[in-house]
Amino acid sequence: MTRSLLMETVLNQLLTAFQHFFGDTRQVMVARAPGRVNLIGDHTDYNDGFVLPMTLAQAVYMALRPRSDRNVRLYSLNFAEWATFSLDALPGKGTRWVHYIGGVVAELHRRCLLPSGFEGVVYGDVPLGSGLSSSAALEVATLVTLQNMFGFAMSGEEAARLCQHVEHTYVGVHCGIMDQFASRLGRAGHALFLDCRTLAYRHVPVQLTDWMFVIIDSQAPRALATSGYNERRAECEAGVAFFQSIDPSIRALRDVSPELLWAYPNHPSPLIWRRCRHVVEENRRVLEAVTDLEQGHLEDFGQCMNASHDSLRDLYEVSAFPLDLIVNVARSVEGVLGARLTGAGFGGCVVVLVHRDACSTLEACVRQAYEKHFGKQPAFYPLGHNITAEVLWRSASTDSDGCASAIP
Repeated sequence: MTRSLLMETVLNQLLTAFQHFFGDTRQVMVARAPGRVNLIGDHTDYNDGFVLPMTLAQAVYMALRPRSDRNVRLYSLNFAEWATFSLDALPGKGTRWVHYIGGVVAELHRRCLLPSGFEGVVYGDVPLGSGLSSSAALEVATLVTLQNMFGFAMSGEEAARLCQHVEHTYVGVHCGIMDQFASRLGRAGHALFLDCRTLAYRHVPVQLTDWMFVIIDSQAPRALATSGYNERRAECEAGVAFFQSIDPSIRALRDVSPELLWAYPNHPSPLIWRRCRHVVEENRRVLEAVTDLEQGHLEDFGQCMNASHDSLRDLYEVSAFPLDLIVNVARSVEGVLGARLTGAGFGGCVVVLVHRDACSTLEACVRQAYEKHFGKQPAFYPLGHNITAEVLWRSASTDSDGCASAIP
């Protein structure tokens, strides 16, 4: 299915569902926000470091319209369930889909940006719990749709920060800024090189010609709020405290040089030092990988991917056997330049840089090995194109042309 036909199919699905539940499509706004795959630079974002994510073709879609009262009524097509609340009685904290939306609504309401309640339909095709940022896509899709429906101003950077705050405060995951920033400011045909301290960024063209990225979902579930994610973050903070005692100018592991790191091996403890080493070296790998991608040195880019995975497995200890199996099998296939886990780890997905002619061999080999070990199949998502957060459709009563428009 072509990209345009896929978008038209999803749009029709949303509008048909909206009409079924709410009677008509007057004043409806439809927008989306994509998930993301991180090509390299994991667990560096909350350490003020560098990352290189890229948006997906998969996204979260929302079809909303304003109400005349302060109530919110939403139906999730994915979960086949309703969520109802009001601006005066918001959902509060939790980890269900409504809490991500409710957190964004709470923050916008606190800023006096919502003149009324709203109603609509929510749908997403970003795989859930796979490390591809379905949660960030849901947060950003909510904000983008409401921003364009109610017409308030908010920069992309501020929107990403708001959504990150929602994740911290309403969901309980102390994530970095990368996921929300990539979903909100990522651009089709590009990766996004982001400095997570300054939020300086640039769009890096992805021109792979005969090569492509393939995402392989291990189907091994992750639960960030209950996994080792917050534990790893605390370990990094312990490392910062140690190196800060040596150099008070250090604010984050971003500031620790390789020379300083290696001057104090196994301090403040062997485990904390290993965590710090991953972050320090991963930041360097991201910078190298950006240069490799810009200059078309794909073999070197693949080597950075391989080194990143090995570090996440051995030093940061966030890999898992299903991920390592996929990575090892992928690396054994002729035509694969690099393979690594992507995201926070503990399950989820692997991203592979592979020659287009080797894609079928890669899939066959991974499926065979995975079936043998786990009795089930992973999912494959070839990243042939990626998308931008954008408005897809406005009803004639709100916009005479009804055309899609990219969010600036």
